Amino acid sequence: MADQYLFALFILPALLYLGSYLRNNHNAGTFPRPYAYPFLGHLVAIFRNRNQIFEWIAEVVNNSPSATFLFHLPLRRHPHIVTANPANVQHILKTRFDIYHKHRKFRVVLHDLCRDNVFLADGQEWRKLRQFASREFSSRSFHKFVELITENEVSNRLLPLLSVAAANNAVIDLQDVLRRFTFDIAVQMGLGHDLAYLYNFPNFPPTNFADAFESAFEISMKRILQFFWKAKRFFNMGSERGLKRDISEIREFIKEIIINNRRRSSTGGADFLSGLMNDPEGKFDDDEFLIDSSINFLLAAQDTVITALTWYFWSVSRNPKVEDKIVKEVKDEKKDIRDMIYTHASIFESMRLHPPVPFGGREAIQDDVLPDGTKVKKGMAVFYPTYAMGRSLELWGSDWPEFRPERWLNRTQENHDEWTFVPRDSFTYPIFHGGPRICLGKDIAFMQIETVATAVFRRFHFVPAMEEAVFLSHFALKMTNGFLVKVVDRNA
Repeated sequence: MADQYLFALFILPALLYLGSYLRNNHNAGTFPRPYAYPFLGHLVAIFRNRNQIFEWIAEVVNNSPSATFLFHLPLRRHPHIVTANPANVQHILKTRFDIYHKHRKFRVVLHDLCRDNVFLADGQEWRKLRQFASREFSSRSFHKFVELITENEVSNRLLPLLSVAAANNAVIDLQDVLRRFTFDIAVQMGLGHDLAYLYNFPNFPPTNFADAFESAFEISMKRILQFFWKAKRFFNMGSERGLKRDISEIREFIKEIIINNRRRSSTGGADFLSGLMNDPEGKFDDDEFLIDSSINFLLAAQDTVITALTWYFWSVSRNPKVEDKIVKEVKDEKKDIRDMIYTHASIFESMRLHPPVPFGGREAIQDDVLPDGTKVKKGMAVFYPTYAMGRSLELWGSDWPEFRPERWLNRTQENHDEWTFVPRDSFTYPIFHGGPRICLGKDIAFMQIETVATAVFRRFHFVPAMEEAVFLSHFALKMTNGFLVKVVDRNA
């Protein structure tokens, strides 16, 4: 009897649903779409492709009508929309910006670390925070300050480290070196404090703050794929206990800088924290808010730059002809860094194939219709996979797998030996998002990457000590086992 009830309640409806699904989708397209099984949705396909999730999503989405696909997940009333259609991306990031907010799950998993600051805020609260951040990021003094600390970090730490590695014929993890390099700069930019994280190679000093920051972000993002993290947090168990400890370490470190280094001083610096504390209207004179803002700043300033630099050096090292052109350009003493058009294009090309953040997304707060006709219900998530968009035949042509900086360049009419840079709009190339929420640090990030690239390629060449690079399928596209290279001094 029990078996009959089980068949009537669960198995029979499942079989009927599966039969209906197969009839309706047997001739749905010219490519094999992943099946949405009864009750499970696309979970089976996602699980099967979990180790190459972004490549799989790229293939599925770019072979879907209008480059849009509906992902069905268990216990979800509505599917998730994943779209690589630039018109749809522009719609959610700009045209209907007001009705597409940060995704709820994203806000929930990062809330303990970020609180309700600009990184997660929406509506009027976001506008207030954005207005101040925009003023700081656009100020000439802040730009000059960032240029100075970037050049100092390159000259006094990064280049000497690479010189020692080359002299000793050593293999180094370039990703780890760049992680320390970018975090040093981010902390100086954000807090006006020199962490000296990239110091005393190869015996780097332990730095509790930097380690806690990296660990806290990783644990927070892994919550997205975990079902029981809230229970673990409630009982203070496992990774959640570690996250609580990490957040305490981070907040105490920043609080000490605020109280000991700043409130006792009558003058501040040009860093982001000083800008908050010296606000003429005193809007942000609250320690907890200052700590939250500092954490949000560090989160935005560090992780994407290290990932962009790591994949940039990987891409160039695999393309000798491209490297030769870059080296020729950066060694031209007549050229300023702003004149290095080919190097600039090679950075854009690297981020096309390996975007620092492989996806972005929003959640609709009311019903809507996307430009391609896809209906959006209130509460539905709409994701735009930047990784997939960079691999679109429709957007980049049949040679999209090639690392070819020339796709960003045109010959000048006056001199056919010179190039002009041809940008793409921020909805075809949403590496730094687009619309009102476009990344405020875009120009600063490019300045930092170009400063490192020109200084390094003038003198050094990297020989990968690994056949292939495998990346983590998390928030940022970091290499799983690091980027092992042998450093060669061009002047030796």
